[in-house]
Amino acid sequence: MDVLLRAIAAAPDSASPELPAMRALAAVTTALVQESCRRHRLHGLEAIALGRALTAGCLLTTLTKSPAERLRVDARSFSDLPGVAGADGEPGGFLLDAHGDGTVRGCLRRGFGDSPLRATLEHASGRLPLSPFLGRRGALTVTRDFDLSSGTDSRYQGTVELVAGEVDLDLEHYLNASEQVPSLLRCEVLLDAGGGVLRAAGLLCQTLPGGEGELLAPLRERLAGEALASLLLLPREPADLLRFALGGGPFEAVGETPLAFRCNCGPSVARDIVAMLGADDVDALAGERDVTEVRCSYCGEGYPLTAADLRELAAELRLRRS
Repeated sequence: MDVLLRAIAAAPDSASPELPAMRALAAVTTALVQESCRRHRLHGLEAIALGRALTAGCLLTTLTKSPAERLRVDARSFSDLPGVAGADGEPGGFLLDAHGDGTVRGCLRRGFGDSPLRATLEHASGRLPLSPFLGRRGALTVTRDFDLSSGTDSRYQGTVELVAGEVDLDLEHYLNASEQVPSLLRCEVLLDAGGGVLRAAGLLCQTLPGGEGELLAPLRERLAGEALASLLLLPREPADLLRFALGGGPFEAVGETPLAFRCNCGPSVARDIVAMLGADDVDALAGERDVTEVRCSYCGEGYPLTAADLRELAAELRLRRS
């Protein structure tokens, strides 16, 4: 089962191990990443990119511990590789939508193309790099809704330039630069022999208020390079990930959250999207084809609307307007 574990821990090698200095979170996200990649028909580096983003989303919706919290990430990036997303002027990157109840959905803006994927997968080992395909040029915007039920404006939004072209490293940069919380974020996806998702997991460690970023240095060293990828060669639980990151030091678990892929799209949402065209354009669409399919970018689900459905919708729009 996919689950996120929250814990608090003392500083590494602290003389007072009973005094917490950081919060540490670990998430196993294999099933939800597999489901999302199945829906989007992603393999190889594209699956790694989306899987790291989904895992990061699960870890980042932990600020208030409220199921009403919502996190959205809009990453727009540009690659210099010919034929890769963003190289023709249209941005690549990803979209992410995660909630405090442990549900998450996401999608890549565009694919990476087939030929560079094959070459990279054939020659790479350990942590596979995304930066040549995602690109290091661009920006990501993070929007947090802290309490959607409060009826008040509890939104925070921050934007940072990309620094690495790697999903977790750029989101770590956002946490440090925009939210100004010393943070370490590492997310990983392992592939099977066919390029499908074998395992996915991630870690987020942050100092408690008043803590210095230097506290995270030993953890950063342990998680450098392909360390997390190597750890995931065997099945792991979140507690295993925390023990590794903390160098075997003690931690106190403070809560768990089940994690799952979930999309809030549906026939009514698809109908509302088409309604935004206006009555005349909906009528025109009805005359062009027998069935119009509205496909959700976040989950790949398609919702058919017949010509009769569209004409009925156009009539409703005109009635509302009158």
